[in-house]
Amino acid sequence: MKKSIRGTDAEVGFISGWESTSDSVGTGEQEIKKITPNERIDYEVRFIKPFESTSEAYLKTEIETEHTTKVTWVFHGNMPYPSNLMLLTMDMEGMLGKDLQGGLENLKTLFEAQVAIPTNDFIKVN
Repeated sequence: MKKSIRGTDAEVGFISGWESTSDSVGTGEQEIKKITPNERIDYEVRFIKPFESTSEAYLKTEIETEHTTKVTWVFHGNMPYPSNLMLLTMDMEGMLGKDLQGGLENLKTLFEAQVAIPTNDFIKVN
């Protein structure tokens, strides 16, 4: 997979892109649209190949204790008629759930390493 970036990481307008010949990965990009410090990052995901689609998503953080932060990852997709008829036979949770869960677990590992917290429960993965 070929990755690309444009702009300044962690700032509104930053774009992270990817390109692959594999249909399961495809080609697309995501752009940070809004940042509410210590609360939420809103971004737009644009899929280009194998199909075109634009979706809104966000990561929300909630401090639970001094050493625990709950992270919620929300992804809103839209599929117009007649393509949406495929949703009747598709398991979107099965298709995306594993990747979203893996992303949250990677975030947990990276964040805990960055802040050097010796506990394993700094971020609760839901």
